[in-house]
Amino acid sequence: MKKTMRKMRRGILAAGILLLASCADESWESLLLFNSDSLRPPQLERVSGVQSDVLEVYFDKAAWVEEGSLSAYPGLEVASVEEGSPVIRITLAQAAEAGKRYTLEMTVRDEGGNTCAFLYQFYGYNPRIPDMTINELIVGTPSATVYNQVEIAVFSAGNMAGVTLFEGTKSFADKTFTFPSLEVLPGDFILVHFNTSETEGEINETGGTKTEAFGKGACDTAWDFWVPGTGNLTKDNDVISLYTNPEGDVIDGILYTSKTYAAGAKYNGFGTSLMLNKATELVSGGGWNIGGEEPFPEDGFNPSGATSTRSICRDSSSTDTDSAGDWHIVPSGKRSPGAANSDEEY
Repeated sequence: MKKTMRKMRRGILAAGILLLASCADESWESLLLFNSDSLRPPQLERVSGVQSDVLEVYFDKAAWVEEGSLSAYPGLEVASVEEGSPVIRITLAQAAEAGKRYTLEMTVRDEGGNTCAFLYQFYGYNPRIPDMTINELIVGTPSATVYNQVEIAVFSAGNMAGVTLFEGTKSFADKTFTFPSLEVLPGDFILVHFNTSETEGEINETGGTKTEAFGKGACDTAWDFWVPGTGNLTKDNDVISLYTNPEGDVIDGILYTSKTYAAGAKYNGFGTSLMLNKATELVSGGGWNIGGEEPFPEDGFNPSGATSTRSICRDSSSTDTDSAGDWHIVPSGKRSPGAANSDEEY
């Protein structure tokens, strides 16, 4: 009986060898069928509003929409769909509201019939984003009169709807603030206050006046916005960035760190992989210039000496070359929220 079983096993083994031999003239992919890309459904990469009534949905391979599965809400109707490529283009029957958050729901399939269903939030396309820069920072321990804050200087008329400010970058965000609709003009300043206390005077100024807010640090010459419960901005090793929307393109940013690189240091000397990722994404998005192929602490601005009374500033002309040379620390008492910056240096 045992000899018979051994013969049978040898026969099965021989049959297996013959099967492999018979496939030798074919690609090895046929032997690895269950690991093949042909069994993997399309992978969603991002959704972008490219016009007020047009969305582009990006996949890693050609995709088609399953009939009856596509909807966009609240209040949007689909007029037409262009499919069959890695980018599905959706035309809406009406314009999406600039900066408003919507949800896209759909199921897609590839040419092999593999399907993937998803819900994805997107933001109404804003065709009137103004020219602007991050202009002044107050970081670290707040004072009795001011919270941590970021000042934005505006250089052209437009609307802030959907524009998003990050501590970090869009993929590596510690704190996030997305602006509601706000009409701005050249010469305007915007203040975003962090780690606020939700007191009565912390009013987001989206109307026609800059004097409505009266919370700690409010400024009558700037549009004030408040981000309660977020914690302070990091004092000595971070990125602050401004994007067209939460998943959009970089408008501006600052890389600041008091660290230095030593030979063999992990994470290029930034201390953590998260900080290196922030710096890398800011650079790759065009928000900061560096001297080599990878960012190092020496590419950033050194914030040592900055306090709640000694802010980190651009010059009085808001010079923007996307580099450390744009920035300086002002002496005590020279911070200037809601006004042109001082050129004096600490």
